[in-house]
Amino acid sequence: MLKTRLQLQGRYNNPHFKSGYNYKGTLDAARTIYRHEGLHALFYGYKATLYRDLPFSALQFMFWEQFHDWARQYKESRNIGVTLELLTGAAAGGLAGVITCPLDVVKTRLQTQVHPDLTGTAKPTAHAGTANSQKRLISTSSPSTHMPKKGAISLETSSVLTGLKVIYKTEGLAGWFRGVGPRGVWTFIQSGCMLFLYQRLLRKLEAWNPKEKKSL
Repeated sequence: MLKTRLQLQGRYNNPHFKSGYNYKGTLDAARTIYRHEGLHALFYGYKATLYRDLPFSALQFMFWEQFHDWARQYKESRNIGVTLELLTGAAAGGLAGVITCPLDVVKTRLQTQVHPDLTGTAKPTAHAGTANSQKRLISTSSPSTHMPKKGAISLETSSVLTGLKVIYKTEGLAGWFRGVGPRGVWTFIQSGCMLFLYQRLLRKLEAWNPKEKKSL
């Protein structure tokens, strides 16, 4: 939550973009959200995060095992070298990241949508206040801005499936893959580094426990 909102906001008192947030930093963001929205607000989008990360991890390791197997066959050896170790892990993560991009879009929009009170589109009520103005809904706009497109449907639900349906209805298939380039790049780099270090660590452990290695 904190990462997503601070990334959307940019710098404090940002003169170039009105995001609906104006946090001084991570601790200020946490305090402000807790004070105005309650502790539960720090967990907005947690279901969407699980729906994104669980299939991502499953796909990442499935692709990695397959790519690693192909690399071993190509090299005709268990030791495929540093270059292929990096590439197999990176390709697995990048591909998994692209496939799960729609779930990442829903998660981001759920966590960053600003309530209509802040956009000036909500009707004033006698009980309207700061706490209400901080509530987030699922946005049907692009991830680059919190402001919904003109005519976009405001979706008052935390359902990931409903969010996917509305985004598809209002923006088409392209709406599911907003930001797919940056997501593909960072999952490519992240998975390549993580899986490379994972393999290196396994080899170190095998070298430190030769008896266990023989028994396997």
